[in-house]
Order: sequence, then structure tokens, then C-alpha cells
Amino acid sequence: MNDELEVLLVSGKEIDKKLIVEILSPFLKIDKESCDIRPLSTWNDLRANIKILLYLIARKAMVALGLPLSEEKASATEIMQKTGMKKGTVNPALRDLFNERVIEQSEDKKYYIPNYAIEKVKEIINE
Repeated sequence: MNDELEVLLVSGKEIDKKLIVEILSPFLKIDKESCDIRPLSTWNDLRANIKILLYLIARKAMVALGLPLSEEKASATEIMQKTGMKKGTVNPALRDLFNERVIEQSEDKKYYIPNYAIEKVKEIINE
């Protein structure tokens, strides 16, 4: 299968690491021991939906880096704890992001950003 169309092939498991860095670096760093995010000063000015997207992208980066994180998916409770936002803020934002098809929910009720939606996340953050 050696023809021009091969340039269109990608793996659904691969992530664009350069894009991930571009999305995250203005807003947070990742603690390699605790797998916590370390928000930068720009974090405070962000809307809840953006903070959730950044946190979920950071988890994707942690898994790609091989950090001791069990999975890239996160429960609503974990998102609240790790971002410092309240339930009344996180749950409606998660519902909106899910309805907009930016995030998905696994059978065990955990949220994640599918690889195909990373470009859309970048657009939302840059709005």
C-alpha cells in the first residue's frame, strides 16, 4: 500500500504533542511526582469550561509522558478537586461540553477529550 493516499493515514491513538504543549503551556505546568496541575497566573481569568478542558488535556499529556496516572479519564469529583472549582460550576460546564461533543463520557461516568477533538479544544480556548 505505497501510494499518495498514505499521507492521510493517522493512528487514532497518537496525539499531536506539539499541539498539546501549545494548548497547555500558557496556562499550567504539570507536577511530575504528584500528577497535579500547577496553574499559572493566566488560569485565574479562565471560564470553568476552559479550565475543565485544560485539565483533561493535561491528563492526556500525563499519560503520554508515562507519568504515574492511572488513566486520562477523570470523574466530575476529581475534576472539582484538582481544579478547585465547585460542583455547581463543574457539573453544568461538563454537561455543556458533552452536549457540544467536545468531551465524551465513558461507561464508568468519567470524562475525557477524544483525540479528534483536540483541535476543537484549541479553538475554544483561543476564542
